[in-house]
Amino acid sequence: MSDNLDDLLSNIQQQCDDAAHDMFGKETSRWHNPTYARTMENPDSTGEVRGNCGDVIKIFLKIDNNTVSEASFFTTGCGPSIVSSDMVCELCMGKNIDAASEIDGEDILERLGGLPEDKTHCAHLASSAMQEALGNWMEKK
Repeated sequence: MSDNLDDLLSNIQQQCDDAAHDMFGKETSRWHNPTYARTMENPDSTGEVRGNCGDVIKIFLKIDNNTVSEASFFTTGCGPSIVSSDMVCELCMGKNIDAASEIDGEDILERLGGLPEDKTHCAHLASSAMQEALGNWMEKK
């Protein structure tokens, strides 16, 4: 009985992995284990957006000498929101404020290798949250 259950669970896991690969391509591992997913304590700035889909993305930044030294995110969203948020954090790390402010949804989609058409808005939500965090930091200065 346990061998049948193990086989069933293994089959379900494989189907989930295949679906994730179809959705995220090479970035499937980013969905399983995002590098930057955490709530940052004492950030220098934050930005939060809520999409029409209901997803919330919050970006946390540490900024030293006008350069993003640390970034993280929290999202209540789906897998594409997770990978998009993780990617925008990766893209902004080590960039000065001007360069980080130029990161947009298309940059995220390009680095991810795309997302399903009905999920591309997630990349734009992530970039909007980053832009808001940067804008909030600039307002403080």
